[in-house]
Amino acid sequence: MKLIVISDPVYFKDEAHLINQLFDAGMLLFHLRKEGFSRQAYAALIDGIDKRFHERIALHQFHELVVDFPSLNRLHYPEWLRKETIVKGLPIAMGNYTHSTSIHHLDELNDLTGFDYTFYGPVFNSISKPGYAGIANIDFLLPRHIHSPKIIALGGITAEKIDPVKQMGFDGFAVLGAIWTEKEEAIQNLKHLINSNKQTSSNSFN
Repeated sequence: MKLIVISDPVYFKDEAHLINQLFDAGMLLFHLRKEGFSRQAYAALIDGIDKRFHERIALHQFHELVVDFPSLNRLHYPEWLRKETIVKGLPIAMGNYTHSTSIHHLDELNDLTGFDYTFYGPVFNSISKPGYAGIANIDFLLPRHIHSPKIIALGGITAEKIDPVKQMGFDGFAVLGAIWTEKEEAIQNLKHLINSNKQTSSNSFN
């Protein structure tokens, strides 16, 4: 299954250096989301990440930075931005970009025209947001929509939860707390997730 890492929402010292180390350790796809960041600070963090990894970064904010960083080709639309864009009548699928978004209700799948994949959750109780309860139980099975994008499980996912996520029918999973809660263990945590994921079948979407 596809493994996606979402950034710590809060900046920390030497963050770009650790992100580069995670890429070197096998991180294939990284979603950059920062709470309260200015455009300048967001751009500075991207600039600190090795250019050879830029094509693996998905922007959650300041999509216009693709002009300054031509190798960036992944745009994420948080739920509020997706809805705002649709209300304004603006197209989402533009250029040679990979588009992603987030949903909290499965009935929204039919509205996701132009998106390659979507996050859905929280599937399990959140690690990064204590008290943010998961929606899935042991019998949860993801319904398949013929024309829907790939669906990525989000929320409370650890190495031990990878197999249940696969059994639920997800195309991949995203992690946040499992990487960043103990930053000094971030690289080892990523490697553990990668090794655990090797037992699952791979997906071919970009």
